Amino acid sequence: MDNNFEITFFSDSKYEEITVEISYKDQILCQLNKDKGPDNIEIEFFSDARMLAEQNTMKFSLSDFLQIITEAKEELKAS
Repeated sequence: MDNNFEITFFSDSKYEEITVEISYKDQILCQLNKDKGPDNIEIEFFSDARMLAEQNTMKFSLSDFLQIITEAKEELKAS
Protein backbone atom coordinates (compact mmCIF):
# COMPACT_ATOMS: atom_id res chain seq x y z
CA MET A 1 0.00 0.00 0.00
CA ASP A 2 1.05 3.58 -0.69
CA ASN A 3 2.57 4.84 2.59
CA ASN A 4 1.61 8.44 1.81
CA PHE A 5 -1.79 7.73 3.39
CA GLU A 6 -2.35 8.48 7.07
CA ILE A 7 -5.19 7.68 9.47
CA THR A 8 -5.72 10.07 12.38
CA PHE A 9 -8.26 9.67 15.19
CA PHE A 10 -9.68 12.81 16.72
CA SER A 11 -12.69 14.31 18.42
CA ASP A 12 -14.63 16.75 16.28
CA SER A 13 -17.34 18.85 17.97
CA LYS A 14 -19.61 18.29 14.95
CA TYR A 15 -19.92 14.61 15.89
CA GLU A 16 -20.96 12.76 19.02
CA GLU A 17 -18.48 9.90 18.55
CA ILE A 18 -14.76 9.87 17.76
CA THR A 19 -13.94 10.37 14.09
CA VAL A 20 -11.18 9.24 11.72
CA GLU A 21 -9.48 11.48 9.18
CA ILE A 22 -7.71 10.06 6.13
CA SER A 23 -4.96 12.16 4.59
CA TYR A 24 -2.76 11.71 1.54
CA LYS A 25 0.61 13.50 1.57
CA ASP A 26 -0.64 15.60 4.51
CA GLN A 27 -3.71 16.75 2.54
CA ILE A 28 -7.00 15.74 4.17
CA LEU A 29 -9.14 13.59 1.88
CA CYS A 30 -12.07 12.56 4.02
CA GLN A 31 -13.42 11.97 7.48
CA LEU A 32 -15.33 8.94 8.74
CA ASN A 33 -17.77 9.07 11.65
CA LYS A 34 -19.92 6.50 13.41
CA ASP A 35 -22.62 8.74 14.91
CA LYS A 36 -25.27 6.51 13.31
CA GLY A 37 -23.67 3.36 14.72
CA PRO A 38 -20.74 1.12 13.81
CA ASP A 39 -22.69 -0.48 10.96
CA ASN A 40 -23.67 2.88 9.43
CA ILE A 41 -20.33 4.69 9.20
CA GLU A 42 -20.54 7.85 7.10
CA ILE A 43 -17.79 9.36 4.97
CA GLU A 44 -17.40 13.07 4.23
CA PHE A 45 -14.99 14.26 1.54
CA PHE A 46 -13.05 17.53 1.74
CA SER A 47 -11.65 19.26 -1.30
CA ASP A 48 -10.10 22.32 0.32
CA ALA A 49 -10.18 21.82 4.11
CA ARG A 50 -6.42 22.02 4.48
CA MET A 51 -4.61 23.27 1.42
CA LEU A 52 -0.87 22.84 1.46
CA ALA A 53 1.60 25.41 0.23
CA GLU A 54 2.96 22.80 -2.16
CA GLN A 55 0.28 21.33 -4.39
CA ASN A 56 0.26 17.55 -4.24
CA THR A 57 -1.20 15.54 -7.05
CA MET A 58 -4.26 13.80 -5.68
CA LYS A 59 -3.77 10.74 -7.86
CA PHE A 60 -3.23 7.34 -6.30
CA SER A 61 -4.13 3.69 -6.68
CA LEU A 62 -7.81 2.88 -6.25
CA SER A 63 -6.82 -0.38 -4.59
CA ASP A 64 -4.66 1.49 -2.04
CA PHE A 65 -7.47 3.98 -1.37
CA LEU A 66 -10.04 1.22 -0.82
CA GLN A 67 -7.58 -0.54 1.48
CA ILE A 68 -7.03 2.58 3.62
CA ILE A 69 -10.79 3.26 3.75
CA THR A 70 -11.40 -0.32 4.93
CA GLU A 71 -8.61 -0.08 7.49
CA ALA A 72 -9.96 3.24 8.84
CA LYS A 73 -13.49 1.84 9.00
CA GLU A 74 -12.38 -1.21 10.98
CA GLU A 75 -10.30 0.89 13.39
CA LEU A 76 -13.21 3.30 13.90
CA LYS A 77 -15.63 0.44 14.57
CA ALA A 78 -13.24 -1.00 17.17
CA SER A 79 -12.79 2.33 19.00
